Amino acid sequence: MKSKEVSDMEPIDNDPNQTGIGNQWDLFSRAHHMNVVESTITSIGRDGYYTYITNLPESKPKEITTDALLLQTPQPPVIFMSRSKLVEEAVNILRGTNQVHIAILGAGGIGKTSVALHIMGNHFIKEKLAGRCYFIPCEMLPDATILMQGLVQAIGLQVTQGKDSFKLLLDYLNSGQKVLLVLDDFETPWSGSGQTKIRNLIEVICRCESVSVIVTMRGTDGPGQIKWHKLGGGSGLPALVLGAAKEAFYSFSSDGSYTIKQEDPILEQLLIEMDGMPLAVMLIAELAKELPLNKLMEMWNIQKTAILKKFGLGEQENRLTSIEVSIELTLNIVRDKLSPTGKNVLRLVALLPSGIPDWLENLPKMLTDTNMQGDDTTTQAVILKKSCLIYQAGDTLKILTPIGEYIMKSFQGTDHLENQAWRFYESFINSLPQNSTTGDIQLELHVGNIFKILEIQIKKSFERSHMKVLQQLYNYSQYFSRLVPLVEIYLGWKSQMNLSDQTKLMFLQERMLSFMGEYERAIGIINDVEEHHKHQENQEASNLKVVTYASSITMNNAIEQTKAECNQRLGRIFYFQSNYTLSQQNAQQAKDLYEKIGDMRGVAQCFQNLGDICMMLDQYEDAKVMLQQAKEQFEGVGDRLGAAQCLRSLGDICRMLNQYEDAKVMLEQAKEQFERVGSRCGAAHCLHSLGNICSMLYKHEDAKVMLQQAKEQFEGMGDRREVAQCLRSLGNISRMLNQYEDAMVMLQQAKEQFEGLDPGVELLNAYEA
Repeated sequence: MKSKEVSDMEPIDNDPNQTGIGNQWDLFSRAHHMNVVESTITSIGRDGYYTYITNLPESKPKEITTDALLLQTPQPPVIFMSRSKLVEEAVNILRGTNQVHIAILGAGGIGKTSVALHIMGNHFIKEKLAGRCYFIPCEMLPDATILMQGLVQAIGLQVTQGKDSFKLLLDYLNSGQKVLLVLDDFETPWSGSGQTKIRNLIEVICRCESVSVIVTMRGTDGPGQIKWHKLGGGSGLPALVLGAAKEAFYSFSSDGSYTIKQEDPILEQLLIEMDGMPLAVMLIAELAKELPLNKLMEMWNIQKTAILKKFGLGEQENRLTSIEVSIELTLNIVRDKLSPTGKNVLRLVALLPSGIPDWLENLPKMLTDTNMQGDDTTTQAVILKKSCLIYQAGDTLKILTPIGEYIMKSFQGTDHLENQAWRFYESFINSLPQNSTTGDIQLELHVGNIFKILEIQIKKSFERSHMKVLQQLYNYSQYFSRLVPLVEIYLGWKSQMNLSDQTKLMFLQERMLSFMGEYERAIGIINDVEEHHKHQENQEASNLKVVTYASSITMNNAIEQTKAECNQRLGRIFYFQSNYTLSQQNAQQAKDLYEKIGDMRGVAQCFQNLGDICMMLDQYEDAKVMLQQAKEQFEGVGDRLGAAQCLRSLGDICRMLNQYEDAKVMLEQAKEQFERVGSRCGAAHCLHSLGNICSMLYKHEDAKVMLQQAKEQFEGMGDRREVAQCLRSLGNISRMLNQYEDAMVMLQQAKEQFEGLDPGVELLNAYEA
């Protein structure tokens, strides 16, 4: 028997200006309203599921038949990774209490419906409820009246003439039988214009003592004034970790012709880009059946989320087959709540790869221009969080990569945000505490943003402020691999730079390449500096109408200064390559040139280099003489860091000659000097050496304390080589104390650290310290 017709539906939005997803203009102004118009519900089978909403002409009501629902009823997915604990948690709660209301929340495509289906399919739930478990596809039930009738028919209640369907529903729910209602995609009725009626209905249902309810919906809040148990935590279902994403990918793509290696780096990078979104992982895995991973990576880099959909013949795009449609549905729900500031918040979070750390403080500072409109950035950020377009990890606002890429693709004209972010980060870097763990931690939180914004700014225009930031970032060796390309881009503006700045940047580039063990490239840059300098000086000389004696001396000194520095740098590279003969020759040539032009700091550095070479050749007496001379020269020019480095090297020589008391005095003095100049690295090296001396003197407890402190400091600086050295020393002490289990653990950790090191970089780290 037909139920009575529904007449209180919202009209269709027939705005002729509506456009499709591919439009690149304002995403919010064009999002579709999707409503069912004058639908007559004849019957909804149990466990019915409707995957989309149809816009219907008012003159022809659409019947939703049992057959149509059953044909689109989903089954619990066979491939179901990293969610079993959540299902187990829900099942245990449902089994252990008379009544519980569970909210499965999160972003679109995060797997909410799959979790709900697996909970329903659990044999304990089926046994306890004896079939009284009903799946309600709310995506097709957009208001309270239709939802109520859908519930009546999903349960299978018969509405007789003169009997009110709402009372019939409540009588059944209050009958004392245990019932579980799963309201899937509840955001559809909840976000409609009749939210008050929906709230009343869901609250009435949840007060029925024998009824438990599971809702799945986009966002972070369950509907109404109901105590919801939020599965997965307050922010909703988490994204898949990388390991689970790999398992899912292999399962989805297992019948493809392309053979995937277990440790394929392209696959790992591709899955990192999918950011643990189950729908995105499934869609990219489907494509991997047809295309090799390197091609998929190339397509992603160019087309981004446009490739995350099913491409089968006749395949219709909906929230289950297209990541863009899924994201668009969420935007459609939230668009009316966002002010222009809210849109800028969304764009900014999508722009910045590290998100917005300490967002309550930093977000208003990044969006200073939008604050002039009187909008509250904090309130708008909360709205976006509640919609799950963005999420909070600790104190950082972030966005899942596919969502962020879609936002960036859909919005144009983000120059003003890029400029505001640059002003923020320029100030941030200038105020960053130098040579401190606090500074390292703060920089690490923002470093992805800094490199992206700095690259954008360098490509836009030439500014000297960019060079200052590059030089400041040079103080953090762990980021050299990302800094070298930015220096290369900046050097593309050579025509607007003076010779001194060019030379500084090229030497900066050489130092980083040497640090990374790319010695041939580093030598090439040194040669380029020398040739470029000669060419520039010759050009300047030819432009002078009268070459005076004074100007000739100045030019010669500049050439010899550059030549000396090039020789010194070549000597250091040959030292790293263990070619001590060439290293010694270049260091000596550099010293002679520095002496000629009166650069005593350069002379001191060369003495230091020559002393280090003698140490490597076991020529300890010669090394002591040169290092002592270098120390005195550094002290003469006020270079306390250089003097401390020489004192530490002299202490290490005494240690190697078993002159432990002298060594301790020198190393303790050096440590104090390093600490005064803010060199954590130098101080940590002194601690390491002092710990080894205590170990040699059988003062094992003192040695363990010093070595542990040194290890922690090296870990904070990201120096894996020295961490490994400290672990090895600690392991040897434990072995001598017959603490074999501890020794095995530490030595195994040291072994793993050493195996991951480049020998050239290892030597360079020791030299630089």
